[in-house]
Amino acid sequence: MYYKARMSTGRPSEKEFTIIDLFAGCGGFSQGFLKAGFKVIAASEFWNPAIETYKENHKSVSLIEGDITLTEKKQELYDSVQGKNVNVIIGGPPCQGYSQAGNRNPDDPRGQLYLDFIEIIDTLKPDLFVMENVKGLLNMKHVNPELRQKELVMFKLNCDRLQRYKDLKRYAAQRDLNGEEKTVFDTLKRDLKKIQDSINSSLIPLLDKILNKFKEIGYRVSWKILNSADYGVAQARERIIFIGTKHDAFKLKFPEPTHFKETSQKSIDIYTNSPSGDKKSWITSKSILEQYENWPESTEKSHLFTRHSKDFIKRLQDTPIGGNVYENYTDAWWRLDPDKPARTVKENHGGVFVHYKFDRVCTPRELAALQSFDNEFLFKGNKSVILKQIGNAVPPLMAKAIAMMIRENLEKLNPKREEITTSV
Repeated sequence: MYYKARMSTGRPSEKEFTIIDLFAGCGGFSQGFLKAGFKVIAASEFWNPAIETYKENHKSVSLIEGDITLTEKKQELYDSVQGKNVNVIIGGPPCQGYSQAGNRNPDDPRGQLYLDFIEIIDTLKPDLFVMENVKGLLNMKHVNPELRQKELVMFKLNCDRLQRYKDLKRYAAQRDLNGEEKTVFDTLKRDLKKIQDSINSSLIPLLDKILNKFKEIGYRVSWKILNSADYGVAQARERIIFIGTKHDAFKLKFPEPTHFKETSQKSIDIYTNSPSGDKKSWITSKSILEQYENWPESTEKSHLFTRHSKDFIKRLQDTPIGGNVYENYTDAWWRLDPDKPARTVKENHGGVFVHYKFDRVCTPRELAALQSFDNEFLFKGNKSVILKQIGNAVPPLMAKAIAMMIRENLEKLNPKREEITTSV
C-alpha cells in the first residue's frame, strides 16, 4: 500500500496551510490552529468521550477513531489525506517515563507513543511538526536502546526484583511475612541500593531519545518550556513544546510572549516583529470568570454546579483566597486568587478549583474558560469526563500563538519539491 503526497510547488496561500492533529483529545490544539487560519484535514483520538467532543466541534475533520498505534489505523489516516498537502502535524502523545516510585514496567506502551508520532511524520513528511508535552518529560528516563540482550535481560530482572521488594514491604505493613517471604525480603533489602543503581545505569533521558529519533528522520528540532499565561491564558500552565522542520530555510523559533507578569518590560509583536510597547499584564481569573457569575446552570454549556454538603460548604467558607480546603493538596481544592491567573487546570478526580467569590467549586465551563476555550465550544459526556477533557487539553490561545508564528514562517517558504511516493 502507498501514500502519495501532493507536494507544494510554489508559495502556498493561507487557505492551503493544512494540519493533522494526532492524539487530539477534545481539540484544544486544533482550535488554536484554526484561529490562526489553518485547515485541519485529519485528526486521531483514542478516548471515546474526547472523540465525541472533537466531532461536535470539528464536523468537517476526518477523525480517525481508535488506537493510532495499530497499522490499520495509521493506514486509515494515510488514506484520509491521500493526495493532499500536509504542512504541519501537531499533537501531544502521552509520555510515561520509567520511575522506580511509580511506573515500573520498562515496556509500558504509554512511554512509546512518541514513536508512533514520529513514524507518521516520517511517512507523511510535513513541512513542520509541533509536539506538546508535560514539563516533567525533562526528567523522564527510558531504557537505553543500545543495551545488549544480556544487559536488557538483567535490567528487566532487576525491575522484577525491585517490584517484589516493594510488594513485600507493603505486605509487611499489613501482616506478618511467612518464612520464605521474610528471607526474600531481607535479601532484597540488603541488595536494594545495588538493584537501584543497576537499573539507573541502564536508563537514559527520554528527551535525548526523542531528539535523536527526530534527527534520524531528517528533522531539525528545537524545544522550549512555554507558559500559557504569557499568551493571554488566565492560567499559569507550563508545557514543553517541540518544533521541528526538514527545511533549512525555516527558523526554529518560538512566539514572543504577549503578556507578562509585570507590565514594565517592552515586547515585540509576535506577528510583525515590531515593538508593541508594554506587554499586557497576565490575565486574571476574575477577568475571565466574572461573566459567569450570573449564568444559570446549563447542561449544554457544561455550566454544571456541584451540590456540596453543609459541612463542605463550611470548609469552603473557611478557605481563604490562595488557600486550600485540605492542607495536603496543592492544586486540587485551591481557592482562586481573583487578581492572578489560575494554577494549572487539572482534572484531579473532582478536586477542582474553588471559586474566588462563591462557596463552591468551579463549573466545567469556568475551567474551560480558564483554559481559553470559547463559550461556543461544546463538551460531550458526563461532568467527570468533561473535567478530564478540559484538564488534558492544550490551551487554544497558546496554540494560536505558536500557529501564528509557524504561519508567518510558512509564508516565507518557497519549497520546490517533486511528488514522491512513500510505501507504508
